[in-house]
Amino acid sequence: MAYWGMAYAIGPNYNKPWIRYDQADFRETVSKAQAALALATAAQNNKPIEKALIEALSDRFPHGEATPEDFGKLDNAYVKAMRCVFNNFGEDIDVAVLFVEAIMCARPRQLWDLDTGKPTGPETLEAMHILEAGLASQDGLDHPAFCHLYIHMMEMAPNPEKAIIAADQLRQLVPDGSHMQHMATHIDIACGDYRRGVESNRKAMISDDKFFAEGFASTLYTAYRTHNIHVLVYAAMMAGRSRDAIQASKQIIGIITPELLSIKSPPMVDWVEFQAAMPAHVLIRFGRWEEILQLELPEDKELFCITSAMIHYAKGVALSALGWLQEAEVARAEFEAARRVVPDNRQYGIACKAETVLQVASRMLEGELEYRKRNLDQAFAHLRDGVRLEDMLPYADPPVWLQPVRHALGALLLEQGRVDEAEEVYKQDLGLSKKLPRRKARLNNVWALHGLYECLTRSGQSEEAERIRLQRDIAIASADIQLGASCFCRLSTAKSCDGCCS
Repeated sequence: MAYWGMAYAIGPNYNKPWIRYDQADFRETVSKAQAALALATAAQNNKPIEKALIEALSDRFPHGEATPEDFGKLDNAYVKAMRCVFNNFGEDIDVAVLFVEAIMCARPRQLWDLDTGKPTGPETLEAMHILEAGLASQDGLDHPAFCHLYIHMMEMAPNPEKAIIAADQLRQLVPDGSHMQHMATHIDIACGDYRRGVESNRKAMISDDKFFAEGFASTLYTAYRTHNIHVLVYAAMMAGRSRDAIQASKQIIGIITPELLSIKSPPMVDWVEFQAAMPAHVLIRFGRWEEILQLELPEDKELFCITSAMIHYAKGVALSALGWLQEAEVARAEFEAARRVVPDNRQYGIACKAETVLQVASRMLEGELEYRKRNLDQAFAHLRDGVRLEDMLPYADPPVWLQPVRHALGALLLEQGRVDEAEEVYKQDLGLSKKLPRRKARLNNVWALHGLYECLTRSGQSEEAERIRLQRDIAIASADIQLGASCFCRLSTAKSCDGCCS
């Protein structure tokens, strides 16, 4: 079974399906897996359950040297083989979780329809029921894979809170296992618990530092390391914790080096380059306009093409907010030029293409600049289009667009006295409106809570304002900034709004 484990470990998983293997990686993986499985099969003392698992895993890999045109056939063959193993040995907890993983890996991040909240197929419910049956026992709760996979199962579901117990359990099951410590925060953030998202990822970062200090980490595991920092930054941004966000965003710069991005297999530029732009996003979030203007472009703008474009974007937003409109026009032109040279096939992590995300940045920058030019109709049209494009982005944890466009839209609508429109924007952002699906909302974030409370207060809806006041006050208490608006791009703040800035 040790040889089975070697083949299993290097094969595809939920975060790295077959489609994410480059040609060299694919050929090397298949060769090593076939060799290991041959040795596993040749062993004379395999028990029936072990023999069944070895035979099933053989179907996960192609039997020839040619790269398959349809990786789905391999995934489905493995699901079929593992279903047979499960039917014969389903009482074994490891068999059960391996079968569930096979199902989930056949459709990674496609188990639920975000718009309808419905499962995308009967296999989703089949896997979910097996996981829930296992987690009903202490053995299941003590099994890291059961907790881990249930988090992935429920993170896109309309009721991710069902995985809170599994998430809390997983935090402490694997001491110094950074990915396990981090995984719980998929559910924290889905439920709006940004403080815990910060703290658990901080612990994951400490574990990563220990692991990487030993020198054993694979190249690809660096992407897991930066991902933990990325999620901490996002959680801190949504909680209004500027110190945590700024410190972590700076730390990631020391990891994403030109040497790392030059590695072709795996293609690290696709996995992590976009994260080097994190400081720019953080500084926009917290209105650090002068600091944004001091940001330097990377020396290798071609290698760091997304980062370069995002720095131009950040400078355009900052210059607009400062009222330096001619300079902002130049920054916008530089952003659009930088955006055009980003390769069509450049990934923004595993979730989507870079151009899809840069379109959101383009609309946001257009909206900010037109607003400062007093072209309000055009400004709000651009921002609403940015909201539309943001809502169309595929699921990712954290979201690929870190600062919701709704926060700028709501803030600027309020600045123009369009309170009713802003109220609807904030309710959508918080998951309090039926016009936006639950899993596209940013529950409990301090920015939208602040904005909604101001809307309700200004429109005389005192009873409804009181219903969210405690929630808003608790969120503000966790922030380390003085909140005056849902976006610092709004220059007039709500100083008269009962405690808004406290």
